[in-house]
Amino acid sequence: MKRPIIIQIHLALASLYLPLLLLMPLTGGLYLLGYKGAEIKSEAFQVQAEIPMDKSELRSFFIQQFESQKIDFDFEEIKESGNDFLFRPSTRTYYSASKTSDSAITFYKIEPNLLRKLIEIHKGHGPKLMKWFEISFAVALIMTALSGLWLSITVPKYRRITWISFTLGAAVILICLV
Repeated sequence: MKRPIIIQIHLALASLYLPLLLLMPLTGGLYLLGYKGAEIKSEAFQVQAEIPMDKSELRSFFIQQFESQKIDFDFEEIKESGNDFLFRPSTRTYYSASKTSDSAITFYKIEPNLLRKLIEIHKGHGPKLMKWFEISFAVALIMTALSGLWLSITVPKYRRITWISFTLGAAVILICLV
């Protein structure tokens, strides 16, 4: 493949994914510094019902509970943890449910602020479309990095600094693995 074509591919991929590329270190860095966003959690309703033991019936069971309360809420995934159920995506107002006794279930409405929504995207808790975009980003980031590496080592003036930088980066990873 010719150099101008590789440059065009490199630039197109880098530009397409730049918003996500900036979002990941921003939200990751803020999270590691203790800024995790906030949520407002309020009790939405309670029902007396038995949660089905069969996992294949869970989705229709919970849809029925929301419909019985006249709540128009669509979810793509149920994250189950003991007696707690979280309905994703959690990048918008969402709900959770907790089994509080043998037949009582309490539902909570959760409203995340902007930072919390962005962190949920970072964690892969967004809608399926976002998950597919993030998977394609992973592939594109590898392609962009490798094409950038190739482009820089083909220019004699940049070859030495490229290899030194690449070696230092790899060394940090290896040191952390030991």
